[in-house]
Parts: sequence; C-alpha cells; structure tokens
Amino acid sequence: MKRLIIGTSLTAALLLAGCAEESADTKKSEPTTAAKTEKKEETKSEEKEVAAKEEPKVEKSEVGEKTPHFTNKSLGIKEKLGPINLSIDKIQTSRLKVSDAFKPTFGDQDEVTTIVINMTLENTSDDTISVYPEQATLTTNTGEQIEAELFLSDQIGGEFIGKVKKSGNILFVAKSQPKDITSIKYILDAPHDQELNQLADRYTVEIQVK
Repeated sequence: MKRLIIGTSLTAALLLAGCAEESADTKKSEPTTAAKTEKKEETKSEEKEVAAKEEPKVEKSEVGEKTPHFTNKSLGIKEKLGPINLSIDKIQTSRLKVSDAFKPTFGDQDEVTTIVINMTLENTSDDTISVYPEQATLTTNTGEQIEAELFLSDQIGGEFIGKVKKSGNILFVAKSQPKDITSIKYILDAPHDQELNQLADRYTVEIQVK
C-alpha cells in the first residue's frame, strides 16, 4: 500500500502539477481592465509573458526539480481493443533532478528523464476483462526499450468487472535527454477474458513528442 501511495504522488507531481500550472498561466495571460485602457502597460505585460514562455519552467516538489520539455494535453488517440475502449489523452517528457529522499526510488540516480502518459480505459461489456496498461513497453527514437514503472504508475489495469472505467498516469524512466526524444511507441498487450482468450491484437501506437 505504501508503494502505491508513493507511485500516485509521483505521477501527480510529474504530470498533473504541470498541467495545473499551465492552466494558471493561461489565467495570468488574460488582459485586465487596466491593461486594456493603457496600451503601454499592455505591451510591457505581453513582452514579459513572451519572455516567460521562452524560459523552461522548473517545477519543484518533494520528488525533486522537474523541467518539462514537451507537453501535449490533447492527444485525442482513441482505439477499440475488443470490448475495451482506450483513450490516450496526455503526454509529457521532462528532466527530473531527483531529491535526496527519492534517489533510492530512481536507482540512486541524480537525474532522470521521465515520460508520463495519461489514459482512460473502459470495458464496454458485462464480462470480466483483464488488461494491464501499467505493464506496457515503450520504445524511443533514441533506441531505448523501457518497461513501465509499475509501482510508480497509477494502478489502472487488472480486472475490469463489467462496465468499468479507469483513468490514470503511466510513468516511464529513460536514459536519453528529453531534447533527443522526438517520438515514442507505446506497446500494450491485448486484453483477455477469464479463460485467457486474447480479445484483440497487441496494440502499438507512435506518438510524436517534439
């Protein structure tokens, strides 16, 4: 249970916190009444906003200091895997400077590259179907083949007993610098029923991260 709690907090810090801060930035960029009436102030404000967007934003948490490299919150990838509807919604690549407290979690490494994928799976049948997105494999254009970090990802796989929907984040840790990773392939084994009958083909999708 402790490992599950740690995993949930990690993925929240590594993806969801970034999305929340982007929403806050959007609100800040909305012009105020004073900005509308004073063109000079508006121009200065816009220049500051542009300068801020050009600088990578460092996000601090108990996990460490994360610098997002690429974020897409509207992937819109949808696939039907037998009775399972899969929707891949968001992806983010980042460089993480790991805090001392969490270095054992990342193999005592000082820095790592993280790739976090947010998705939703839904069983459209009344049967019990099993599928394991947090045990998937990821390959990169830099030649890495990475297994998902099972205990650091949200536990959204396993048995779907009837018409159940689950959402969460899947975390991968890469060696390559995020600037060198321009595309990834997410590879998911097919769902199966209680008799272990495979209900679809193995699923592979390529996602651009540049």
